[in-house]
Amino acid sequence: MLDKYQIKRKLYKRGSSYEITIPKAILWDLDLSKKHNVIFRKKKDKWFIEFEEFGKGKKKGLARRLYARGDSYETTLPAQLLFNLDLSKRYYIVFRLDKRWYVE
Repeated sequence: MLDKYQIKRKLYKRGSSYEITIPKAILWDLDLSKKHNVIFRKKKDKWFIEFEEFGKGKKKGLARRLYARGDSYETTLPAQLLFNLDLSKRYYIVFRLDKRWYVE
């Protein structure tokens, strides 16, 4: 059964890093005219994501820059999210909502 609060995006390699496109539905509350960081934080086997305006405070977690590429927004994934994957295979990153957004 398809979860109505999930969004899938392809994990792809760019240079030596792995990147994903952040769904615009997750970015609705952000002022995208300003720079932001994506904060990845692990809690009970889930990687939650949050956003902070660039240069404003420091949240605990792994920070990656949110950047525009064409009409979409992308970020690199921290290596800690990729440790258990066979990177010779193709994967999708699934964004799920459980009060807050997290990735699988």
